[in-house]
Amino acid sequence: MCISAAIALPLIMLLSMAGSAAIIHAGGDIQRSIDSASPGDTIIVGPGVYEKFTVNKRLNLIGDGATVIASSSDACISVEADMVNITGFTVRNGLYGIRLSRVRGCSITNNTVTGCKQPGIVLLTSSGNTIANNNASYNGVVGEGWYGIYLTDSSNDNLIVNNIASNNGAYGIHLSTLCSNNTLRGNTLNGNMYGVYMFTGCSNNIIEKNLISGNKANGIDLRFNCNHNIIRNNTITDNQVAGISLLDSGENEILSNDIRSNIRFGIQIQGKSDANTVVGNNITRSPTGIFVESNSNIFHTNRLIDNVVQAVDRGENIWNAPYPVGGNAWSDYSGVDERSGPAQDVPGADGFGDTPKEIGNRSRDMYPLMGYELKPIKILNASLPEEIEAGEQLLIKAWIESVNGLSQVSARIPESRSYVRLYQAGDHYEGALTTALLDPGEYSVVITATDRRGYELEEVIGRFRITPRAGRSFEAAMAQLRGRS
Repeated sequence: MCISAAIALPLIMLLSMAGSAAIIHAGGDIQRSIDSASPGDTIIVGPGVYEKFTVNKRLNLIGDGATVIASSSDACISVEADMVNITGFTVRNGLYGIRLSRVRGCSITNNTVTGCKQPGIVLLTSSGNTIANNNASYNGVVGEGWYGIYLTDSSNDNLIVNNIASNNGAYGIHLSTLCSNNTLRGNTLNGNMYGVYMFTGCSNNIIEKNLISGNKANGIDLRFNCNHNIIRNNTITDNQVAGISLLDSGENEILSNDIRSNIRFGIQIQGKSDANTVVGNNITRSPTGIFVESNSNIFHTNRLIDNVVQAVDRGENIWNAPYPVGGNAWSDYSGVDERSGPAQDVPGADGFGDTPKEIGNRSRDMYPLMGYELKPIKILNASLPEEIEAGEQLLIKAWIESVNGLSQVSARIPESRSYVRLYQAGDHYEGALTTALLDPGEYSVVITATDRRGYELEEVIGRFRITPRAGRSFEAAMAQLRGRS
């Protein structure tokens, strides 16, 4: 008998637990072997393609090159007894891949489940089980779109660890309807619609140390009374809408996550999602770092770096902890640190800006952390004439540095409607503003630069004077006429 290296360790563990229980080598009919086995036996299934089966007693099943296939209306493997261990199978094409129904203490490990019409692995009112080291990918990719791993109907206290659930029709891992006290740890969730999705009354779950990237909507999404969950130490990147999204879900903890380059929002908190705690996260390179329209949420010691808009607060929320813990790091904060103390009125620096970071009409960070300022666009130098005659063109040159590359540069005179786009000319941008409609006087010039990520910088680069055109003033013209008469 040759047992693959991938399942050697689980096999050794199961055989050692079996003790005096029998070890059965299944023939071509797995269900017949199960029916004839006694509780506690171990069934080893060799290479081949097998029909669906149901486990209705406490058994250990080990696949050694075994593939189980069912029709799109059946489960490939149904588990209907407690303390069942299933490892090492390839499961394909059923309505469900591996289905646990009203069971406890089962272990589903090191299986590959793919091409199923609905969930790859599903727990129905099943608690205290371990789902580990499985690959549940490319399930539910037709029709409505479904799940890699699905827990529903009060499936509690399960351990979901080190699985891959990628490129499923809708959800990598989905918890639905009163699923509590589950731990989702170390999973890789890429290319689904949602990485982790919780729906309706799922509480006290832990989502930690997962890699969640490239999903077509949100990386982690909690909806409708999904309260008291902990989301911590995850890497959440390049999701098409938000890294983390909460809707009508409160009192959750979002801690120490790396939330980078999500396409719209780093964190999005909507509806009646009140009293969440958002602490210690790295939120970078999204159009909006944090968007919140709920109330009484707490944000502090987060790093909001290089987002186009760092935060939008449409509620009433708290953006710092009491002194000396302080607030958040903002890459667009340009204040100074010359004072200290809770009121920032004591001479001497303390690492916090002396003036608050304004976030919304009703919100501010009283103690913004210093040392994180980042300017994605900088005007290094600019030139324009100090004086020109009325009607002459004003030549403008600007040397601009941009982290993300520039999409447009323009110049305007605020006191008029004069506007011109500047184009790159070697190492600088240049263009000419018309002054034909301007009266003599002094004017300023503003440059607006927009980069490829949507940052916009407006900066006054200087002032210039327009003088009357020589020989064209009214007095000069009249004198010329008098001279001719």
